[in-house]
Amino acid sequence: MRLIFIFVALFFCTETYVCADELLSKDITVYKNPECSCCNKWIKYLRKNNYNVTEIITRNVYSEKERFGVPYEISSCHTAVIGGYVVEGHVTHCDITRLLLFQPDVIGISVPGMPIGTPGMERGDTVETYSVMSFDKAGKIKTFVQH
Repeated sequence: MRLIFIFVALFFCTETYVCADELLSKDITVYKNPECSCCNKWIKYLRKNNYNVTEIITRNVYSEKERFGVPYEISSCHTAVIGGYVVEGHVTHCDITRLLLFQPDVIGISVPGMPIGTPGMERGDTVETYSVMSFDKAGKIKTFVQH
């Protein structure tokens, strides 16, 4: 009898199992300068990872950063919005998933600058260590994750 119960429980658990990533938003809007090739590579990376990307071409990306509350000291070349959060720079899809999954009380996350080896900034096998920073409405900046 116990074996039947375990079998039934496993059957229902496997049938209703859904990967958390499937429940998260994949719709992302990216604000970028038209001449930025690394932004185009990052967008290609997002699409490869099943994101639905809307590109907004602008010659004044910094006004978008200001509008979304991205602190100047952790800004990068492009700004994106997904699921109510801001994603600044060459952030990995895993870090975007982490942000959406845990829903911290922040405006968003940023990879400051343009570290070599981040999505869109690949240079062979070279990978720089870098930090993904979070930022909130009070202007507090702290480490979200390190790579």
